[in-house]
Amino acid sequence: MTQHDRVRVGIIGGASISAGKLIEILLGHPAAQISWCTSDTQPGEPVTSVHPHLRSRTDLRFSAYDRSRLSQCDVVFSCKRPGDTFEYVREVLDAGCRFIDLSGDFRLKTGALFEQWYGIAHRYPDLLGEAIYGLPELHREKIRAARLVANPGCYTTTAILTSAPLVEAGYASGGPVIIDAISGVSGAGRTAKVENLFVSVAENVRAYRVGNHQHTPEIEQEFARLSPQGAVRVLFVPHVGPYRVGIMVNCYFRLPEGTAEPDDSVLFNLCQSRYDGESFVRVYEPGTLPQVEWTTGTNFVDIAARYDPRTRTVVAIGTADNLVKGAAGQAVQNMNIMVGLPETMGLLP
Repeated sequence: MTQHDRVRVGIIGGASISAGKLIEILLGHPAAQISWCTSDTQPGEPVTSVHPHLRSRTDLRFSAYDRSRLSQCDVVFSCKRPGDTFEYVREVLDAGCRFIDLSGDFRLKTGALFEQWYGIAHRYPDLLGEAIYGLPELHREKIRAARLVANPGCYTTTAILTSAPLVEAGYASGGPVIIDAISGVSGAGRTAKVENLFVSVAENVRAYRVGNHQHTPEIEQEFARLSPQGAVRVLFVPHVGPYRVGIMVNCYFRLPEGTAEPDDSVLFNLCQSRYDGESFVRVYEPGTLPQVEWTTGTNFVDIAARYDPRTRTVVAIGTADNLVKGAAGQAVQNMNIMVGLPETMGLLP
């Protein structure tokens, strides 16, 4: 493949933690070329000044955002915080670029719902209907034709993929689905906060935003699409764990009255059948449960489901790397689909 054949990539918000992982993956991608990388805080500085693990791999420098450089790009990634993509999205799309947004700005389907959960008004509610939710395992064909993809984050990716087979099978009709999740501290980004300092995180676990986390309606939105009963209520309880990367979700489904009790082999076959042929979902057989370290540095989601007959509860467990499948890796997976490349390109050893 020649340099001219490569997918030309632009990155907005290149100083973020997720952008660092995105740059790392793209530097090893055989069909991608980073045309430019912006940073509001570091213009002119080497990318390695913020992402030193990339030393000797790139001499790329951050630049200020310049709309004229959009002509150099086929695909643009935004790694900005929620609300910050509104400044760029119209210009990116009008320039004919495909846009993959890693923030939460285009994941929900109405401006009112976005404002309720994010606390800010949505500037482009007309684009919410066009944006495609970037979970390839659920929306691959729509992603293929999309010009605007809302890349899901780590909690939602792991929770939705772990639960999808059970929701589709009707197990979510027995009451609210409880999702208990723990993420590495990198999921909080680079923003300086006392609760994210080493002395606060080390040898500690804390829950936060119980019942009002912005990912709650996102999970409910996808569950409603999957469930034969329609709307599904979710209680989502996130935690920060004392490690850098990785995420685990435990999803609890109370068995609806009158439903036959499954054994673990039935649940394994259900999940295995749902993800047959999927490159990045690994289903664990009875006797083995996923662990966070088994997905670290990979684009895999590992899942398993078990049934507890005493409480009539199905427990689905999933793990992923919050910066890879939960952010940058999934974004590259979406890019591959959008431009017609093999979906796994740049994401497998």
